[in-house]
Amino acid sequence: MSFFENTWLYAIKLVKGVMYQLYSSSNLTDSRVRTMNKHPISKSGKFILYWMTSCRRFAYNASLQHAVSLSNLLNKPILVVEAVSITHKFANDRILSFMVQGIMDNIIDFSEKSVSYIPWVEIKQKAGSKMLASLAEESTCVVIDDYPTYTPSKIRDAAAKNLQVRVDAVDSNGIFPMKWAEKEFTTAYSFRKYVQKNLLDAFQTIPSKDPTEHKNRNITVSEEIISDLKKNIGFESTPLEWLWRVSEGGDVGNQAMEEFPIDHTVPAVTSKGGVNEARIRLQKFLNYRLNKYSTNRNDPDKPAVSGLSPWLHFGHISSYEIIHNVLRKENWNPNSLNHEDTGKGTRTGWWGVSESSSSFLDQIITWRELGFNFAYNRDDHATVETIPNWAKLSMKEHINDDRTIYSLTELERAETHDEIWNAAQRELLRTGQMHNYMRMLWGKKILEWSPSPEIAAENMIYINDKWALDGRDPNSYTGIFWVLGRHDRAWGPERPIFGKVRYMSSESAYRKLKLKNYLQKYAKDENITLAKYG
Repeated sequence: MSFFENTWLYAIKLVKGVMYQLYSSSNLTDSRVRTMNKHPISKSGKFILYWMTSCRRFAYNASLQHAVSLSNLLNKPILVVEAVSITHKFANDRILSFMVQGIMDNIIDFSEKSVSYIPWVEIKQKAGSKMLASLAEESTCVVIDDYPTYTPSKIRDAAAKNLQVRVDAVDSNGIFPMKWAEKEFTTAYSFRKYVQKNLLDAFQTIPSKDPTEHKNRNITVSEEIISDLKKNIGFESTPLEWLWRVSEGGDVGNQAMEEFPIDHTVPAVTSKGGVNEARIRLQKFLNYRLNKYSTNRNDPDKPAVSGLSPWLHFGHISSYEIIHNVLRKENWNPNSLNHEDTGKGTRTGWWGVSESSSSFLDQIITWRELGFNFAYNRDDHATVETIPNWAKLSMKEHINDDRTIYSLTELERAETHDEIWNAAQRELLRTGQMHNYMRMLWGKKILEWSPSPEIAAENMIYINDKWALDGRDPNSYTGIFWVLGRHDRAWGPERPIFGKVRYMSSESAYRKLKLKNYLQKYAKDENITLAKYG
């Protein structure tokens, strides 16, 4: 029984004085599964197809757990296909290499559990939609990840519309099932109240660490069926040798990717994708940084952050696993909660853990899942239409204010007069990541240097989606539109360009944080001095 199951049962004992088994697959099914079309299950299908698009891992995988439940019911094996698209807008070396490194870990993890897992990198001659359709014709039903933005959401919707078998979309994104909330939350405070009221119920829906633990049959697809798929529809695994070369990185990886029709100007980074690397980083965070999170998380020179957002974005590690380890480190149980404050939206003190752990839990649950809630409920979540009216009106009143304008090309190349901003952009260009505080400042300066909020949003989305490992993500869009006033309140005094939207400046950041090490690390060249900021 998992940590979350034990936690829920313990909570029931506290509240009602009785103990009974609440965990069952129906809790996950009812809360995390959506049947997306009206087609029936095909009894003649040879297997249950799990087309993996965002939850790219074995552990805590609700889609795989749902497929196992269907397997138990239908007496069918499971075929897991991790599909990698190279035809989406921002396909590049950085994204592809990171995903393939995750595949190398998954090959081992799925094999150890005797699950038929085939990594499949899309090629131009046989687009992913066509291969999915061909495999679906051979399947009993299709299970697909339920992700609320960018390419995975498009694949999900196209599958629901075009496939002739039942399509179930499954949510593995966070502690709170996306479909629970009937509308979007507009502030972190309101969502935090929702979190506090529903946390213990949400624990009930979390998938098992081993999604196959309740299987009642052999779920492996036979070699005969795999051979027939290759013969009849041309489906086979992407060659292991090519995957290995890409995962190695450097010149070897670059040469392996050079013939693919993707953007080779966005290079792979030294950070390695996959669940194994994510767990190493998680352990380092728990051991050395978590206890300083509340005081140093906003300091780029001494960053007490997890740095796990790329691995969360690609689904290489689950937020469940991270939260479980934080709560275990704190020896937490439901009795630790400040029940008097439940539902009040209190930011500190409610969890009954250290201040640093409380701050981190607020970030990974409240702020991260606020983004998923918003994207799930608003198709226009990546547009300025979603910022509050007070922000729209206030910035409109200042639309003719004098301002310095930088083009998208100048921004992308870190060619501004502000060396602090340039350093943040270079961090993104070189590493695929940006310190969270610097990312807030980065966005505020782009707003200041753009002709309009609309163009500022377009430029932030373009740069972030192209260069950031954690771009193309609900949480990233939350951060971008927070810059423009979403999930925030009006601030005073009213300022040029910003109006009542929260203002941030490089001068203030430099006074507060100094940034000496950060500026040296991400200088234009090794000899640069601490230049201008503004």
